[in-house]
Formats: sequence, C-alpha cells, structure tokens
Amino acid sequence: MANVLNKYAESLLEVAKGQGVAQSVYSDLLEIKQALVNDSTFAAFAEDPKISKEARTQFVSETFKGVDAPLMNLLKILADRKQLGLIPGIVDAFVEYYNNANQQAKMKVESVYPLSSEELDALGKVFIEKTGYKKLLIENIINESLIGGIRATIGTTVYDGSVINELNQLSKSFQKQ
Repeated sequence: MANVLNKYAESLLEVAKGQGVAQSVYSDLLEIKQALVNDSTFAAFAEDPKISKEARTQFVSETFKGVDAPLMNLLKILADRKQLGLIPGIVDAFVEYYNNANQQAKMKVESVYPLSSEELDALGKVFIEKTGYKKLLIENIINESLIGGIRATIGTTVYDGSVINELNQLSKSFQKQ
C-alpha cells in the first residue's frame, strides 16, 4: 500500500513542479488532510461501495473546486478508482517528497513554556546550520516534565538539552561509579 501512496505522491509533485504550483498544492493538501482527519462522514463516504463513480467524481469536483489542476486530476482519479480513503496517506507521502525536494524538514521543539517567535527563529538558525537544511518548519510543544531546557526532534533525530535529561545522565554516571 505504501508503494501506491508513494507513486501517487511522487507523480503529483512532479506534475505540480512542472506547472509551477507545487507550493500551492502542498498548502492545499495540508488543509485537505486537516479537514479530513476530523470528518468521519468523509471516511464513510470514501469507503462506501454503493456510491457510484460519477457521484464520487461530482463530489470531488464540487468540494475541491478551488485547487490547482494537478491536485484536482489526482482527486478525480482517486474518486474514479474508489480510493478516496488513500488521501491522508498520499498527503503524508507528498509532504515528505516536497520537504526533501526543498531541503526542509519539520522540527518539533518541546519546552516548559511557549517560546517566542524570536527564540524559535534563533533555534531554527542554529539547527539549520547543524543539519544543513535550508528551512525548518518549527512546531513548539509544551512539555512541563522537561523541568527546563528544550528537546528538539527533526525526523528521527532527537537533540535533548532538557534539565531532566541532564539529571538522568548525571544519575547514570553516578551508578557506573
């Protein structure tokens, strides 16, 4: 299944880049996924075998009428093949391909309190230099269990500068002695 999702996502990115609308498609996909995650009626509709191809295609045309042509074409293909339920997975795969193509990544920053935009910008600059990415999409998450400091996650790499981590490291070093 992941292979199908990747093929759809990769093809969409290629066509969107060719037409100069990759950024717009990226934004639309994020909005579509956010809307679908919270909509159980869409999930039921997407999985209902009783709904005809024509009804699905008409639904897609009316619901997503403001999106760029490459995305609309993909949505119509999914409707025609009764695969609308694949949209969230395709979005995830597209985001990964888009981020790789644009040398950007998501960065989750955990802190005890909300960080200001200046603090997040400063952290972003440090991690851009450290990782080589051109851009980091930073999300600040409050985690009071850290006691202080921050924990940053980019992909599968965790940079832990929290007080709780320092205390754990100190405890481990005492246990070794």
